[in-house]
Amino acid sequence: MTVSQAIIKWLLSFNSEYGNMSGIDTDIIKGTAASYALVKEPVQNKKKDILGNVTYTDHYQLAARLDSQTNSDRIDNVAFLEALTEWIREKDKAKDYPVIEQGTVTVEKIEVTTPFYLGKTDGDNSIYQLTIAIKYSKKGD
Repeated sequence: MTVSQAIIKWLLSFNSEYGNMSGIDTDIIKGTAASYALVKEPVQNKKKDILGNVTYTDHYQLAARLDSQTNSDRIDNVAFLEALTEWIREKDKAKDYPVIEQGTVTVEKIEVTTPFYLGKTDGDNSIYQLTIAIKYSKKGD
């Protein structure tokens, strides 16, 4: 399972009074409302220790295309994204991380590093985005 797939599976367990994400695509968001995509950013921090263990920090953009025709829609979108941000914060605090099944991989942290914002408005819907960072380590050979 890739890091991206592990994060997607983990995010799909989010459920709040404001809704959930029924599916999250990789890299490209669909053109219809209530669509989600996780996009890997071209940034990776990498540190290697003297034992050969490597710690990575990857960044992913979560994009959400949501209805935004009315002010009520936009208020609901903000509530949904605030709830998601808090859920990620609580999961990190509880050390309830995505499971990356690649042998000796240990997730150490997951957090929202860029709060959600309105990225693009297109007709009756808008794309909101937030950045998630995941820190994980792999044991050396």
